[in-house]
This record gives sequence, structure tokens and C-alpha cells, in this order.
Amino acid sequence: MRRKRILLTGSNGRLGHALAAFLSESHHVAQLDLAPPGDPAQRAIGDVFTGSITDPAAVRPAMEGCDAVIHCAAIPWNIPPLEQVVETNVVGAFVVLEAAGQTSTVEQFIYVSSICWHGLNDPPREEHLPTRLPFDETHLTSATSPYARSKVQCEEWCQAYAARFKKPVVALRPSYIVRLDEEPGFAARQDSRSPHLNEYVGTSDLLDLFERALDYAPPGGFDVFLANASDQLSRVPSLELAERFFAGIAVDREKLAQCDGFGAFVDCSRARERLGWAPKFRCVR
Repeated sequence: MRRKRILLTGSNGRLGHALAAFLSESHHVAQLDLAPPGDPAQRAIGDVFTGSITDPAAVRPAMEGCDAVIHCAAIPWNIPPLEQVVETNVVGAFVVLEAAGQTSTVEQFIYVSSICWHGLNDPPREEHLPTRLPFDETHLTSATSPYARSKVQCEEWCQAYAARFKKPVVALRPSYIVRLDEEPGFAARQDSRSPHLNEYVGTSDLLDLFERALDYAPPGGFDVFLANASDQLSRVPSLELAERFFAGIAVDREKLAQCDGFGAFVDCSRARERLGWAPKFRCVR
């Protein structure tokens, strides 16, 4: 479906920059970030609004006339001061959701969450182990870090929004995002010395996922999708890594043996089954 107008928050970010260019090919895009884009070509895309996502007075004008919202804006990790991580990510998401709920034209809301929602990237990794491999969206969270907890809280607000305003929300939990310009030579890395999911996803695959999510009607109003490559980022085979770092954890050996033995520790079957999405980008080995 061609959206009449999509509000993209965080348009200057790692993902937002690529999304702005991609979406503008088939949609009208309104951009909202703290500052105008530095790239002249991006500044020429649609309408550009500046301001904080925590400020309703900045969000509401940008939301006007939109029929879809993609909320990318966030502080992307545990960057001090940590109270600002929570304020920007949680309060900002609430303000954008509230404006979307009160804007009659908005039909679809896509929230950019993170694989960090599960808490498996929180330190120390030895205390945040998965209960099974590969794991999927049903795996519970063990998040303790401010950034990861902010994603947990924001998804809860997304569910509340869907119930309150009767408007759908799709939350996407991407792994480490490989930029478009990094994809051609993006290489697998040497083995780590601690439990690690070795997770990643190419921007080219994420763009396809966003396009599919724009037309998706979640059962019950809310749905969530992990987004990961079909393989993992280590040069060590997945089963060997599982035996070394995840001893005693339930393992689907058949799935980890995929991709020539480098099957991902992240199961994206839900996105394949419900959205028809299949990642194509893989790292160089």
C-alpha cells in the first residue's frame, strides 16, 4: 500500500537515514529529528521538522496528516547520563504514541525496538543466557540495563496504545544493523571469548521488513518481530559455539546446522510466516 504520508522520527540516525531515502521512493515522508539532515539530498525529502520527541509541541505538527508512523528516534545504547536514556526513549515513545493516537489520520504505527529487549546482551553475559537456541519472540526478557529496560517499557506502552486507541502497532526487534555501505565487505569475525549471540542484520533486509510491516494488520492489534540474518557472525560453527558457551541449554541442532553450519541463534520464523520476510544478506566468510 502506498502511504499518503509517513512520519519518520530519528531520520538522522543509522537506520533513519536509510529509511528516509528508501521510503521516499514510494511514499511521502515527513522527517523529525533534533536537527535537519546534514545530507542535502535527504533534506530535500518531504517535510523536515526539528525538535525533541519528548516535546509534544514538536511532535504534533510533524504528525499532522500522516497515516503511518515509524518511530526510530532513541538513544541507541547505555550512554551516560543514563537518566537521559530512559527519558528520551520511554517518554519520547509515549509522546509520539499519544500524538498518533489523537491524530485521526494515523492508521499504522511501527516501533523500532531492539533484540536487546530480551536482555541477552546485558553484561555480564554469563548471567543473561538464553533458555534455548535459537530463541524467538516468545523468549522472556532478563533485561537489567537502562537501554534494554527502556525497550521493554516502550513495547508495553505500544500494547497499551493499541488497546486504548484501537490502532495497530508493529514492533520490530533488529539485531546489530549493518549499514548499506558496509554490506559489500562485511566479514565474519573471530570467535569471542564469552557467550555471544553473534547477531546482525543487513539494512537492505530491514528496509524490506519495514515495507511489509506497513501493510500488516496484527491479530489483537499488536505484534512483534525479531529481525536477524539467517546465519551468525562468528567464523566458528554454531553448534561448536553452543557447546562451548551455552552448555546445558536446549539446542535445535537442525536449525543451527543451517547456512553451512552457521545457522543463526535468532529464530525469525514469525516474520517469515506472517510477513513473508526472508533475509538475504549474509556476511563474508
